[in-house]
Amino acid sequence: MRTPPPAVVRAVQSLSGALERTAAALKPPQARFLEVSGGVAAIALMRAAVNTRLAEPLAGGRRTAPEVAAELGLHADTVHRVLRGLAVFGLVRLDRRGGFTLTRTGRLLLEDSPHSMAGWVRYATSDAVLAGWLRLPESLADGEPAFNAATGTTLWAHLAAHPDEEAGFARTMHELTLLAAPLIVAAYPWPEHGTVCDVGGGVGAMLAAVLQACPALDGVLVDQAGPLAASGEYLAGRGVAERVRAVEGDIFTGFEARADVYLLKDVLHDWDDEQCSQVLRTVRAAAATGARVLVLEWLQEPNVASFPVSISDVMMLAQTEGRQRSAAELQALGAAAGFRAGRVIDSGVYGIVELIAQ
Repeated sequence: MRTPPPAVVRAVQSLSGALERTAAALKPPQARFLEVSGGVAAIALMRAAVNTRLAEPLAGGRRTAPEVAAELGLHADTVHRVLRGLAVFGLVRLDRRGGFTLTRTGRLLLEDSPHSMAGWVRYATSDAVLAGWLRLPESLADGEPAFNAATGTTLWAHLAAHPDEEAGFARTMHELTLLAAPLIVAAYPWPEHGTVCDVGGGVGAMLAAVLQACPALDGVLVDQAGPLAASGEYLAGRGVAERVRAVEGDIFTGFEARADVYLLKDVLHDWDDEQCSQVLRTVRAAAATGARVLVLEWLQEPNVASFPVSISDVMMLAQTEGRQRSAAELQALGAAAGFRAGRVIDSGVYGIVELIAQ
């Protein structure tokens, strides 16, 4: 599929938002309020569906609730009620004869879907993550991460102790990168020759997208041992493994990788300003003067409320020490770490904030 120009993506997003605001304005405020508060039901229904594999019997086509219940050993009437609830949110379709079919969005609940979000549902609806959301009132009082207060540990320590949740989280970040990467690649003027280094790049989804589009570039993938061990097969499948050098390193303590362009995709939003400054100093220590760092983030201007950026910002508050930032805020962090501001490019989804080592 051809990547749409950033202007087209922005126009579609703007039109979609305008239609949603118009629809909301036509409803009584009480009705709209109930609609918004129903989001908790969507989360609970998706959690129930994933944890019981409720969508799996629908993978092959139309099934009734008794048929689904019999296959999974569940209570038929309750299965019907839960599937009907999922239909309200567009994940399944209910016909007049009581048959259910998965929608295109609902297929993401399937474990073996090519772009499954089942792991994300397990992570996002885990007891620990939900507990963090429910402690937001305390964050309003002290500004501290709600997750830490709810669990007594950090999100990263929790994920390390819960491999299933960590795997679901990692897979979803990978899927979101695959979704955004073509837009980012199309929006930025990459050099004709040289090296691109993806810092904290996981298995290399973003790096592979750049190298596929720019066959004269080489790549360096920096991450910890676990992601790097899984990266070889992935990069080979994308046809770029021979052009990528894997370097084990840490975004806080250092790594050795000279490159013309460094990528930091969805890294800084996980951390507070002091930690972000340390990450940027780490990159600056590895980079030569004149090298460029591309901070790839959803950009949050202070007085603009939009989905998904503003919700992601609150998610950072509920789960991490981080936040979504504006281009100016990211440039200020860069300046303190030895970079001058370069271009700011809107890819249509992600912002590309260019920092130049000086």
